Amino acid sequence: MRRQAGFTLLEVIIAIAIFALMYVIAQASFSESLNSRAMLAEHATRQETKQRALIFLAQDIEQLIARPVRDPFGDPQPAVRGTLEYFEFTRLGWANPFDLRDRSQMQRVAYLLDEEQRLVRRHWPALDVNVGTEPTDTVMLEEVETLQFRYLGQGPEGDWQWRELWPDVDLEQTPPLFQALPKSIEMEIRMEDGSRLHRYFRTVLNPWSQT
Repeated sequence: MRRQAGFTLLEVIIAIAIFALMYVIAQASFSESLNSRAMLAEHATRQETKQRALIFLAQDIEQLIARPVRDPFGDPQPAVRGTLEYFEFTRLGWANPFDLRDRSQMQRVAYLLDEEQRLVRRHWPALDVNVGTEPTDTVMLEEVETLQFRYLGQGPEGDWQWRELWPDVDLEQTPPLFQALPKSIEMEIRMEDGSRLHRYFRTVLNPWSQT
């Protein structure tokens, strides 16, 4: 009578170990694939957010106009006010379909870095504000390390210079209504992840701008 063949205990243990190893490898590969997808999706989202911020900034600057404003105390302020870390200006193109809202199609806008290291676009509901006027902030980018602006203007001798302040000492002697606009804006953003955004934006001449 023939004995029925079977697996020894050692063979069973080896088979279980092999299947367990294959399962671990498959799980690791699956997890790595998911992590890679998540990283790619996160990277794509960050890039999209950066591009959207740049597009917003470009559209604002392209419609920059020489329209001075008045501060809450009634004092005239330049159409463009800028430092290394703060850029404020008046722009056209604030959509008001069918004039349904009682406001101008011009808008006062500022870009700045807030206390939480975020690039913020700030706008006011009116050009000439009073003490109670509150601006609206929109976060454009998060995890920003530094933000810097520079402004291209013509010097007293006719040469073009990049300036860290607008209006500078030369322009401050000119009434805000007659101050020239910068011809170009340089912006540099350094992100906390080490990436860098560096752009030049040309201001488009319009009927209100000064030459």
